[in-house]
Amino acid sequence: MSSDFITRREFLSRVCRYSSLSMMALFFGCDIARLGEGQKKKTALIYATRYGATKETATWIQEGMQGPVDLLDIETISFSDVTARYDHFIIGSGVWIGGVHKKIIEFLESRKKELSGRVLATFVVCGTDGSTESGRKRIDGYFTPLYACLDKKPLLSRYFGGRVIVENLTDEDRQALTVFYKTYLRAELRSWDRTDPEKAALFGGEVKRRLGEKMSVSESTNTLVSRV
Repeated sequence: MSSDFITRREFLSRVCRYSSLSMMALFFGCDIARLGEGQKKKTALIYATRYGATKETATWIQEGMQGPVDLLDIETISFSDVTARYDHFIIGSGVWIGGVHKKIIEFLESRKKELSGRVLATFVVCGTDGSTESGRKRIDGYFTPLYACLDKKPLLSRYFGGRVIVENLTDEDRQALTVFYKTYLRAELRSWDRTDPEKAALFGGEVKRRLGEKMSVSESTNTLVSRV
């Protein structure tokens, strides 16, 4: 009876000990996994939209990158939190009569130091046709205030066609665009859609390739430094 009692006690002791070791191993594995996740380079695609065309374009760019890229609306983010959480940035804005979104400029200006060397690409979504010399100059002008906020031009920049649906415009925007069309385009305001999912997705793929190249160079540099 006594030996039987000891055998059970030893059995329970061993079970508890092995269970404890298993749980410790499990927790250790989870910690390692979380550590690995923390070391991954995170990319944020920050966009500013007015009627949705820029948000859709940003989504297509994200799909083209085929990777962990977070879409962030400039209207809903904390500048300090975002620059602390992400390693790389793609910045895009719709273009209106006043130019690119003021909050995009505010973000880039206020966080210039933290963003140094971390902005991979910029893009604008606009109604200007880039097939003419005057159109290309106008588009270049859209990028000028973005570049002015950065320490250097990003690896990639691209413009995309936007969209106007007249019946969805606010009264203020409809009046402003009516004047713009008559004064500068010599035309009546009308609805149009030049959004291009395929072009945006291809741009996303190009950004992904450049990001891979950038990270490879960074890893090679770190390896070299660690050996010196």
